[in-house]
Amino acid sequence: FDLFPIEEIELPPGYLENDLADLPGAGARLARNRYFPHIREQKQWKRGIQGYLASISFADAMLGRVLDALEEGPNAKDTIVVLWSDHGWHLGEKEHWQKFTLWRACTRVPLIIRVPEQTLGLVAGTKSALCSKPVNLLSLAPTLLQLCGIEPSSKHDGPSLVPLLHNTNAKWNHVSITHLQNPGSFGLSDEKWRYIKYTNGDEELYNIQNDPFEWKNLASKQTSS
Repeated sequence: FDLFPIEEIELPPGYLENDLADLPGAGARLARNRYFPHIREQKQWKRGIQGYLASISFADAMLGRVLDALEEGPNAKDTIVVLWSDHGWHLGEKEHWQKFTLWRACTRVPLIIRVPEQTLGLVAGTKSALCSKPVNLLSLAPTLLQLCGIEPSSKHDGPSLVPLLHNTNAKWNHVSITHLQNPGSFGLSDEKWRYIKYTNGDEELYNIQNDPFEWKNLASKQTSS
């Protein structure tokens, strides 16, 4: 906690007052839960963010210990390292505090892959680079199988990410789909657009290049690609 003095804590840049005004009923109901109003009522918003930052910082430090041990050991040059998370977390964006939504604050996760040189499926290994293509964690198993020179399995969904590990700008005709627990509610993302549909038919559409915090729901407006 000492790394994040409470007087220096900033509110999330993705928070916008009245952000729910253009959401359909299903989206607004999903956004509003009991946690965020309680946190604000008790004046604990910045304290909650401080706790979140402290926990992430600790996890990051522990990850550093694991990577340091790997680098100092005998297996650094033949170990593929993959870092990912299962979900994001709302810290007040969309008046929500938790996960279980289809907005980017929840569905975007860290994904870092390091492949050493001379790996069967990617002899050149990976170089430090960022990739903006929409990918999904369902691709992790097919990717690791290909990198290890193992035949793919029909049990696994998702395309292998090896083409993107080779070239972050490779042609990529795929989108990423995230489902809620109730069938029929899903979010679909490509590099420019994010579309959300709920079980009752309510819809949201965002141009995430121009509106990365999803403040303007375009679902009821005519748009062009």
